[in-house]
Amino acid sequence: MDWQFVGNAHAVRAIQGSLRAGRAAQTYLIAGPPGVGRRTFAIRLAQEIWCADGPDPVEASDAYQFLDDANAMWRTAVRRGHPDEEPDPDKLTTGEGRRVDLRFVLTAYNDLHVLRRADHARDIVIDGVREWGAGLYRTPATQPMRIGMIDAAHEINALAANALLKTLEEPGAHAILILIAPRAADVLPTIVSRCRVIELGPVPVAEIALHLTANYSLAADTVGQIAQASRGRPGWAIRMARDPKAWEAYQSARQAASAFEEALVPARFRAVDDLLPRGRMVAQTNEALAWLGTVEETQSHTLRLAMRGHPRNAPAERRAALARAVGRLARLRETQRALLANVTPRLALEDLALRPEPDPGDAQGGGRGRR
Repeated sequence: MDWQFVGNAHAVRAIQGSLRAGRAAQTYLIAGPPGVGRRTFAIRLAQEIWCADGPDPVEASDAYQFLDDANAMWRTAVRRGHPDEEPDPDKLTTGEGRRVDLRFVLTAYNDLHVLRRADHARDIVIDGVREWGAGLYRTPATQPMRIGMIDAAHEINALAANALLKTLEEPGAHAILILIAPRAADVLPTIVSRCRVIELGPVPVAEIALHLTANYSLAADTVGQIAQASRGRPGWAIRMARDPKAWEAYQSARQAASAFEEALVPARFRAVDDLLPRGRMVAQTNEALAWLGTVEETQSHTLRLAMRGHPRNAPAERRAALARAVGRLARLRETQRALLANVTPRLALEDLALRPEPDPGDAQGGGRGRR
């Protein structure tokens, strides 16, 4: 089966080889940065499992096409991998194969069971894991195996993690589990120890550019810009290539991020006020983290420029730019940690607006930055 997967060919070959040799694992953990292709890898793995004994071409089979990325049911299941999809409803909803419980979204259809956090929730709760796990014990209805996915496994809370461990210990004779997370280190070690871990790393810029050139009608300079901006994330690059408006919005966000770094305090406070949506704290936190990621990209670019050559022998102005970029990155990551620790988004961002960089004399990143 042709996976049509961009990058990480070694991981694809390893999985295909083990499946063809009859050495399928009971549980997989697919780890990698957002946009590198974790969900697509999960799709291809499930297709490979379901279509292993099917006639060629497997791409024409019902099992393969059900898991195709164009299938609306699949897109709903992993909606956060497709940001343009409709957001989850803010009330209890039950439809064919799908249940939104405000705290989690469970899609169970055609022997595929996908659990994820609802947009309005902060983590995946025990009730979601129990309901997801219960469905995996039934005999498959249409496919050789039931496939259970959790997207993203690092978002389950402590009680849910204990319930997941019980499922991993006794998953059922006809079930294969696939967990998705940014890093194996983000998941409890007791869970990781029961998984075959597949690490997906950033993809070379040249490989992403080659894929965009072959599959999208884009100008060569646009291909280069998108590939460079992707930071090794083919999924992100493909979304930009498919959606010119998304690419324009990203470029505007980069410009706004650069302006924020150089603006005076009142202008930075206005930017924070414009950024945060009204409503739930979870939505504000997600928006703030996404924006901080864009600001981090601009500072990382500045840092790379400042580090070219030999900084020790560089002019004072260049050494100052390097120190400023390092300090600002430290402040950004401090703000990201605060958000992940449930600090109110407005409070965290306003603190960053007051102190976009640490005091030069404070090695720990404290003190007050310039106004």
